[in-house]
Amino acid sequence: MPGKASRWFAERVSRSLIEASPPSFGTRRVYVMDGTTILFSPGPALRKLYPPASNQYGVGAFPVALLVVAHELASGAALIPEVGAMYGEQAVSETTLCHQCLTQFPPDSIAMADAAFGIFTVAYAAQQAGQRFLVRLTPQRFEALRREATLESENELSKTWTLDWRPTKSVLRDHPELPKDARIAVRIHENQIHGGRPLTLITDLTDSADALADPYERRYDIEIDIRNLKVVLDTEHILARSPDMFTKELLTSHVAYNLVIQFRRQAATALGIPPRKLSFKRTWTTFRTFLLSPMTHDPADCR
Repeated sequence: MPGKASRWFAERVSRSLIEASPPSFGTRRVYVMDGTTILFSPGPALRKLYPPASNQYGVGAFPVALLVVAHELASGAALIPEVGAMYGEQAVSETTLCHQCLTQFPPDSIAMADAAFGIFTVAYAAQQAGQRFLVRLTPQRFEALRREATLESENELSKTWTLDWRPTKSVLRDHPELPKDARIAVRIHENQIHGGRPLTLITDLTDSADALADPYERRYDIEIDIRNLKVVLDTEHILARSPDMFTKELLTSHVAYNLVIQFRRQAATALGIPPRKLSFKRTWTTFRTFLLSPMTHDPADCR
């Protein structure tokens, strides 16, 4: 199958599943972004494109790629992973790859991510792509921004500040593509979480701190989703030895993941329970054993 056809098919499966689900935050869709790494077979072409890790003992054998994946919150469907080198001269960061993820979202969606993405360049890229953002701040960045912000409201469980967020001199120096007068009107929220440290969020949305804390709690679902994609479907052990074949196998795994997610949703609907109450691994085992086994070659009998 040609590479373009593989990507078209993967995108079509993902888009159809997302469009069949209602938005999860009012009229907007929420996409959760996160990064991970995968290893490849030690072929020369892949080693050149995705250099292995190195240390004081030398260079490793296995090529390493960095992936950033976005999952749509309502459907659980994954978008096409963005892939780059983890090491070497062409190495990229998670925050750089997430800029490409943003272009896959429908306009006026909400990009949600953890504190690794809670930086000005990510927020600015989201706005330039026509998206909204809701990201967590590290304690250090929260304190730095809070000192410049204006307190807007507070109650027993939360506080909200407003800020005209501008890049620092060091950010402008490291990112010459940013306009010198770049700025974003944002709100900073601090929510008190029972038994844990405060949840500090920054966003360009005007919703209350409490309203935004609820969807953010579901951000942690992506940790399990990525593990299912890597471990349960064994994407972290792709055996392809050429870049083109690796891309096709990655896209095939992406399609398989989204179809299993849809199968789980249908089963959960029949049972009247949330989809995540059903184990992804057991759903995949059922899918593989009963639907992919050669019990019948007649489509009508299979259905």
